[in-house]
Amino acid sequence: MNNDSKKPKGRYDVSGNSEAQYVDTAETILVNKKGITDLRTLQIEEEADLAGAYELLLDEVRSDTPISNELICYVHKVIFGDLYEWAGKWRTVKISKEDTAWPPPDFLDTAMWEFEKNIINKYPANDLIDDMKFCSALGHIQGEFLAIHPFREGNARTIKLVTDILAVQTGRLPLIYDMTNVGCEKYIEAAKAAMLKEYDPMTTIIQKALAAT
Repeated sequence: MNNDSKKPKGRYDVSGNSEAQYVDTAETILVNKKGITDLRTLQIEEEADLAGAYELLLDEVRSDTPISNELICYVHKVIFGDLYEWAGKWRTVKISKEDTAWPPPDFLDTAMWEFEKNIINKYPANDLIDDMKFCSALGHIQGEFLAIHPFREGNARTIKLVTDILAVQTGRLPLIYDMTNVGCEKYIEAAKAAMLKEYDPMTTIIQKALAAT
């Protein structure tokens, strides 16, 4: 039997090095520093680390700290550094999911340099006082970041925290996203639309998340 038929539908297909290693034959649990072999336990650890990262970073990052690739990598490392060796580093594996393929790792340095130059730098905090402009900016930032998918895992959680830092820098509260199954599915669809340079669906999600604060 072809081994590919055993992979759960919707899981990432990866090729490369240790970032593609799993602890289980179903390939649902990535190799981690704590040796966790239960998916639910790993998810709980990730959520606890994410909560801790919010508490640390929203207190640590100053109002004049620039949003940059350096900060993005730092945020990812703070969230996932206790669990994964590759935290805070651009992925070094090819990655795809069903009908979606993200840029190969060889192009990530260039893609993220252009992301910082042409998108992040386009939206300084002091220019985002108007709510509509703020939501449009975050829709563009999140959508384009997710289209690049620079990290092995945790891209959405990372860019949400980064843009929450930006929100706080503009005098707003962190956004409250719809984390129901329907809300998560809409976010995934918005990320797919962003790959086609269509950012309105993500902007709509940002508007609702801002209103929920």
